[in-house]
Amino acid sequence: MTRFSECIVGAYAAMPTTQAESEKFYTALSQSGFVTGIEVPWLGTASADDPDWRRLAGQLSGRFRGGVVTAIPGTMKTLAHNPDFGIGSTDSAGRAAGIAFITQVLRNTAQLNDVTGEETISRVAVHSAPSRTARVDALRESLAELVPVADSYGIALIIEHCDAYDGVGPGEKEFLTLDEEITACADTNTPITINWGRSVVESHDVDKPAKQVKQLKEAGLLGGIMCSGAGPAATQYGPAWADAHLPLSTDEPSSWMTPDKVAEFCAATAGAAVYHGIKIQVPKDADIETRIGMLRSVYSAMTNPVET
Repeated sequence: MTRFSECIVGAYAAMPTTQAESEKFYTALSQSGFVTGIEVPWLGTASADDPDWRRLAGQLSGRFRGGVVTAIPGTMKTLAHNPDFGIGSTDSAGRAAGIAFITQVLRNTAQLNDVTGEETISRVAVHSAPSRTARVDALRESLAELVPVADSYGIALIIEHCDAYDGVGPGEKEFLTLDEEITACADTNTPITINWGRSVVESHDVDKPAKQVKQLKEAGLLGGIMCSGAGPAATQYGPAWADAHLPLSTDEPSSWMTPDKVAEFCAATAGAAVYHGIKIQVPKDADIETRIGMLRSVYSAMTNPVET
């Protein structure tokens, strides 16, 4: 069985609802033997004085390193009331707001590392918003401004590809296509992460994620990969074709993310991915052991060698 030096888990998608259970979950993740880092959702509003922020730092400190902060929750929240918002916006105010938001996320992330006293977070994942109206030149200009800021904080900036506006639809994010993101990222050599479920939401094609990984590898821009499911049926996790982070098909039969497809997805990286990750939902009433077990099932599929 192959082992990855970095396995990042989007713990928030599988998090229990109470603080006490959440703390137990973090402890279980740290003792799992396969989780090395955490993907942290960011709204861009935290500060070093925020009690929840400091509580999070306490849960991560000494346990997890090399994690990722994802800006997607704050991005989608802002887009709900400002459709011009985003680092790919051709609207000058919208793009400026997007740059200011990511700059704050980078600042907050650096503060989190300062509090923990270690490289708890290594990367910030950003997105080619706004929906349907983002353009390559705007994203390229934003990255030219933001990459030096990220570098000054010692943090790597990564684009996370989401479902594109030209997908089979209707989409959920409808940002730029992967080809457009590759063009925008080339000048700054900004890597791009592929989320299995978001690529399947875009295409309704279980082979698309691995193809996109190979495309990025050939372009020299492969970032990380995230194993997150999607499917054509409404489930306890969300509606059909939602970006609902469905579990593996062995735990949710309607999920198109099977063990074989996860193995193929990981094998497509040929060892070139910056990190490998897992982000799935679990039943709301699941106990800690079940939550860890469902994550471990994905990890086992990730590390199962396949022929490519």
